[in-house]
Amino acid sequence: MSTKLTPHTAGPYSVGSTNLQVLPKFANIGDETMHQYLLGSSASAQHARYIADLLQFPELAWVTHIKVPQQKTLYGPASGKNLPVVSFLTYPTVNKPFPNSYAFPYHDSAYGVFEHMLANDESPDFAEHGYRYPLIVLAHGAAAHGIYEIEHAHKLASQGYIVAVIFYGDERHVNADNSYANAGFLRPLITQAVLDSILQSDTFGPHIDVDNIGISGHSFGGFTSLALAGGKIQEQAESVSDPRFTAAVIAAPYVGHYDQGKEVFAFGSNNIGLTSVKIPVLTLFGSKDESTLASFILPATEQLSGPTFVIELVDQAHIFEPRSWQDKENWEMLFFSAYLKHDKPAQERLKYCLSMYGGNENLQRLEFQRAQGRVR
Repeated sequence: MSTKLTPHTAGPYSVGSTNLQVLPKFANIGDETMHQYLLGSSASAQHARYIADLLQFPELAWVTHIKVPQQKTLYGPASGKNLPVVSFLTYPTVNKPFPNSYAFPYHDSAYGVFEHMLANDESPDFAEHGYRYPLIVLAHGAAAHGIYEIEHAHKLASQGYIVAVIFYGDERHVNADNSYANAGFLRPLITQAVLDSILQSDTFGPHIDVDNIGISGHSFGGFTSLALAGGKIQEQAESVSDPRFTAAVIAAPYVGHYDQGKEVFAFGSNNIGLTSVKIPVLTLFGSKDESTLASFILPATEQLSGPTFVIELVDQAHIFEPRSWQDKENWEMLFFSAYLKHDKPAQERLKYCLSMYGGNENLQRLEFQRAQGRVR
């Protein structure tokens, strides 16, 4: 077997999406103001910005209304609030002779265009009727938002997945000291509520393979993915996890940092809370990342209890170069083929291959691989 993998190309499916169309009066507010809405940055102490306020057809968008429990120690500023959380979904659809393409008015659509966005008189037309697709949730990083994931979500959907992209709006929930500690507890709660709304819906629920649900996240999104996979944040028993997730991809995940020379771990001492993660996990890290350090990430992978695969993106910082993003997405597609579609050849390739053609230098670190998981 070759030790180098041929990268995935776009899949065979056309891609549809839920509606994320902006009201005309907000279409020209400019990148900076739009960026603040997408992050959830408040206009003032009394006025929080929500993406839901921008939408032309909020009834067609995927808006989940979440009642946050009254637990100040966990959820901080969001405790007790009702949050309208916006997501968008992409899915395999039939080829349309006149697709309804839509470019979200932000950075000239540098992050992708919605190829076929549902109009106000449409329901999703799935490529294969009666078929249930695996679902993948994409969790963005801190100081980021779901628009960055448009192209990514379309690529995955073209391969035969339903994909949900959540806008977490972390900036609404930053603590007085500008830390994301409470946002860290809130994100898994939000994700679980959005997942509930999708699976319980008549629109998407009947088309999802509930036994094969994955999550993928970069940086704080990787932290979110680990928490939902079973990792106990700060070893807190009330940290939300969700057993419906069956595979996770974490890229440059936040699992700890140095504070005045002292090690601070996200999941308890030496990240011992990650021993509760029993599902397959693919970890990718940049060898020159100064934000989420390999010296934290690699020991954290050794705490995981399920099948574990580790990819080094050589000479990459925290924000990967485009060709290394390509490598990351190709490893991700191989991993999800192996563990959400249970493709036997993909499982073998993932186990034995060392690197991916087509992008920058990358290397599977076989010394950290545990294809069968760990018995504890």
